[in-house]
Amino acid sequence: MDGQAIMTVSAVVVSLTQLIKWAGLPDKVGPVAVLGLSLFGVVFWGYSVGTFEHTKAFDYFAGWIAVSTSAAGVFGFTRAANTAVTSAKAPPSDGAGSSATVKS
Repeated sequence: MDGQAIMTVSAVVVSLTQLIKWAGLPDKVGPVAVLGLSLFGVVFWGYSVGTFEHTKAFDYFAGWIAVSTSAAGVFGFTRAANTAVTSAKAPPSDGAGSSATVKS
């Protein structure tokens, strides 16, 4: 995939991601949905131009990563992943993090 193809597929996948987000996709499945939609977009683009060859495998992989990061920014991975931070368990009772933080 060249830069033009990556931009074209990114625009489509970003728009599709936004539509699905507005339709009510839960934030907790957002990262998986973005990766899946990006993969679908890249594969569909490859199918439409007819260039499925093993010599282009890395180009498709690099394109998938670029498209995924574009769509991830729109979906808001930081916001979508905050449940992992807020639902984290308390630190262990011994070792680093065992003492309360106090201002001196």
